[in-house]
Amino acid sequence: MTIKAKFGRTPTRRNDLDGATEYAECEPETATERLSELRLTEECHGSVTSVSSANSVSSASSTRSVRSVYSVEYVIQHTLPTSSDDWKASLFKFTRALKIDCGMWGGHGTKIRPHVEQWYKDASPVMGDVPFSDVLGEVLTSWDRAKHPVFRDVLNDALETARQQGTVPAVPGLAGYDEADVALAFRLLFWLTQDNLDFFISCRALGERLEIDHTKAWRILRMFEADGIIMCVKRGKRPKASRYRWYGHVTPSMEP
Repeated sequence: MTIKAKFGRTPTRRNDLDGATEYAECEPETATERLSELRLTEECHGSVTSVSSANSVSSASSTRSVRSVYSVEYVIQHTLPTSSDDWKASLFKFTRALKIDCGMWGGHGTKIRPHVEQWYKDASPVMGDVPFSDVLGEVLTSWDRAKHPVFRDVLNDALETARQQGTVPAVPGLAGYDEADVALAFRLLFWLTQDNLDFFISCRALGERLEIDHTKAWRILRMFEADGIIMCVKRGKRPKASRYRWYGHVTPSMEP
């Protein structure tokens, strides 16, 4: 598979990240959504040069998505509020999980309503007198803001795809990027940001996935920052990961 990376694109700013988890990707449910996914891949990460290449991108994404989809029953059971004070936070967690972990990216009112009704029924003993219309309204209002999974390990998903697509994208032609750990980290972040150019990651999480010391992972991330590949939007403090934005290009002064 060949992808020509269009590095240097200024990414769209995302202001609605909740910060609880990292990026998520799920299998599109219709042919139209698959086409939209492909166009997004082209816009953010490079133009696909052939139909077979496009299918490879879609199938790689779909393969890891199918294994990670959770059932609605599981999601409802694990997102119920524990008190009347946290029902909105629990409901948004349910919304994120329904949309992303359950793969309902293209969900609309009539499709998701039965699941919201079941969540409301199970949560009612704790929520008290909160009306259903408030719950459904919250879900519909926050649906577009739901960007991140609740239960999935998206770093593992991205790492698996980076290993499967072992030469995509081409790494920058700078000293150090020919190192196996650096190249794999670069490609992991590429696949991690397929739907959202903002992402969360810590040096310890990256080190665990790459099976390297977390200080080495920290140096890799700092190198990516210095070279303009990523930008740190908000520096995290344990246990919270730092928030970055993917640019995917080398700063002009650093280009070979």
